[in-house]
Order: sequence, then structure tokens, then C-alpha cells
Amino acid sequence: MKRIRGLKSLLQAAVEHGSRAVEAVQIEVAKTPFDLLEKVPPLKVPVAGVRLLYNTGVGTTHTMIRLVNKVVGDTLDVVLDQVEPSPGGDQPGSMQNKTGEPTKGPVSANM
Repeated sequence: MKRIRGLKSLLQAAVEHGSRAVEAVQIEVAKTPFDLLEKVPPLKVPVAGVRLLYNTGVGTTHTMIRLVNKVVGDTLDVVLDQVEPSPGGDQPGSMQNKTGEPTKGPVSANM
């Protein structure tokens, strides 16, 4: 189970760092055309607006990729916690709440 958790962490980190790198490259590659177009006086204001929309769109897209990556990782942690036998020899999926009482099934709000 440790290997599965390690693989999950590795994949999560790859998506996180990969997304940040791709976002930076996408913004940097678009910078030159925007800079050149902004030097044309009648285009300066519209191009600045398009650049803002582009940068916002790229940033929002990669933020969502990283958010989904985190949610999927957190969900996998919960699933792995449910299927992994506890060190005390309990059945897979058995858990204890804050009071130490065993619980079974989905994680409860009082945990």
C-alpha cells in the first residue's frame, strides 16, 4: 500500500509542477506577439485587453487543473484509508472517530 501511496504522491506532484511549468511557458510564448502588437498605436488598448483575457484564461485553466489534481489526490487518500488494513489488525475500512469508537463506512463529519 505504501507503493501505491508513493505513486499517487509522485503523480500528484508531476501534475502540479507540470501545470505550473506549462502555464509559465504559455504566458511567456504569448508575450512577444502581444508586446509587438501593443507597439501599433491603434492596437495598444485592444491588445492589452486581449492579453489580460489570455493570461486570465491560462491562469484559470491551470488553477482548475491543480484544484482537480488536489481533490483527486485527497479522494484517493480516503479510498486508500478505507481499503488499507489498520496496523492493529482491524478489517479494511474500519476506522475510529474522535472518541475512539469504531466506525464503519464513509468518513463521518465528527472525525
